[in-house]
Amino acid sequence: MKPQGLTLIISIALFIASLTQIAVNMGSDYMLSVACLLLGWAEVFEGGIAWLANPLLFISWLLLLIKQPKIAAPLCLITFLLSLSYLSTSTITVNEGGGKASITSYGLGYYLWLASSISLFIGNIWTIISNKTSTPEKSSV
Repeated sequence: MKPQGLTLIISIALFIASLTQIAVNMGSDYMLSVACLLLGWAEVFEGGIAWLANPLLFISWLLLLIKQPKIAAPLCLITFLLSLSYLSTSTITVNEGGGKASITSYGLGYYLWLASSISLFIGNIWTIISNKTSTPEKSSV
């Protein structure tokens, strides 16, 4: 299997797996990653930037799918850094009305989300390198 295909499978599988897991704990309560995905856009209007990692991740998948790893790689790195920025967040929006709760810890869903973006970055680098080594060089005559 080519690096491009394997990378997409791994990254998308990690992302889908993350959606089934707890993203954050808030004392005795928790929020699933799928709820964070659906409600997280509201954080952007309050200065939160971590949710923006999601559309960049989707764009990176598309770019790799259409064989543009050199463009996707820096986007994946930005995606990973935006995802990491969520560690500096102390509260989370818990409902459509803007209710907030304090984050006490991060769950497996958050770490799988991180893994999805970093695996995509590594896979893009791998694809770029393998494309360079598999392209025959022109001989000068």
